[in-house]
Amino acid sequence: MTDAPSVVPTNRPTGGNVESQFVTLEQARAMECNGCGDCCDSRRTNGYWTWGVLPEQQYRELTSGDALIIPLQLVGEQWVERDFQPEDAHELTPTRFRCAALEEQPDGRALCGRHLEERPPRCGEFPVWGPDIEPDIAEHGELWLPTDSLVRCTWYRVCVVADDDPRLGTAAGAGQGEPLVS
Repeated sequence: MTDAPSVVPTNRPTGGNVESQFVTLEQARAMECNGCGDCCDSRRTNGYWTWGVLPEQQYRELTSGDALIIPLQLVGEQWVERDFQPEDAHELTPTRFRCAALEEQPDGRALCGRHLEERPPRCGEFPVWGPDIEPDIAEHGELWLPTDSLVRCTWYRVCVVADDDPRLGTAAGAGQGEPLVS
């Protein structure tokens, strides 16, 4: 296996120097994926980004029978593929993975080779199209998108707020609505 590319797309700042953004759900859904690929391969986040509840068949029904989501493990300094293990199917067990449909680009981005085909549900829901987003915003007034480990992501440090939230169009300062995990 090869390591994930270390080239960072130039259309998104990296690291802690990116201020949080407050946007409406409509604005968040209008943002375009920049193709960083970090949500599709744990190697691209040094193993931090994981797949939860991986079905034993690994989405083979979406392909010609080959596993689509492939578990990985770190052996020494090398990421290697491994067989599915029963604990991969548990919600609280993080499964490091790579998606077989991810197509790495020379510029460091990575694009989905199945974007116009049927994909696992979480792929189409990430990060602002899931069924719980609207109820969460209605109940809590805000929803920090789960992108803290994806510093190259379009939606990194984005907080979706209600349409009438006074923070719209502002950036969070220290102690003002910062996500709990940074």
